Amino acid sequence: MSEKEREQIEQAQHVDTDRIFTLPNMLSFLRLVLIPLIVYLFETDQYWWAFGILLLSGATDVIDGWIARTFHLVSDFGKAIDPIADKLTQIAVLFCLMREYWWVLAALLLKEITIGIMGLVALHRTHSVYSAGWYGKLCTVVIYLSMFALILWKPLTGAAPNPTFVLIDSIVIVASILLAFVKYLIYFLRILREARADDTRKTV
Repeated sequence: MSEKEREQIEQAQHVDTDRIFTLPNMLSFLRLVLIPLIVYLFETDQYWWAFGILLLSGATDVIDGWIARTFHLVSDFGKAIDPIADKLTQIAVLFCLMREYWWVLAALLLKEITIGIMGLVALHRTHSVYSAGWYGKLCTVVIYLSMFALILWKPLTGAAPNPTFVLIDSIVIVASILLAFVKYLIYFLRILREARADDTRKTV
């Protein structure tokens, strides 16, 4: 492969990563729009509708990732907006479901703010946006399953969620959050350490 061909491929890849108005990104925008609707439906006791819209939101999260990878529509903007849509959905719904368990939201907010800042620092140092690891995806699955269970509890049983179940569920959620927090912390610290080492080598 000639140097000119290599440069053309790199330029094409760069254009692809800069694209904003792609189908996967539009699905991420849709998840943002659905957040107030889910909250409204839950607060007005329309639990089945709230569950349906939340399920739709979760489905678009899976679908947009598959579309992006399959049709080569992965973009830096998508890597940023996708987790933002996910986390805002989780925070809003968990606030509705677990207001008394403030420490669950506190743990989630601490993780998202800290890792978000570290992600921005890594972006500034390396000019790259990093995708979620398996631990982040595991945390998302745990939270979504918990939200589904708590939303459907009352329409299925006719009573409020069992306090013991909610407490155990809260502990499981926080455990998954802390696992993801620690793993992301180690991950970004390694990236920043390597970036600092690269800068040091360039100045020598």
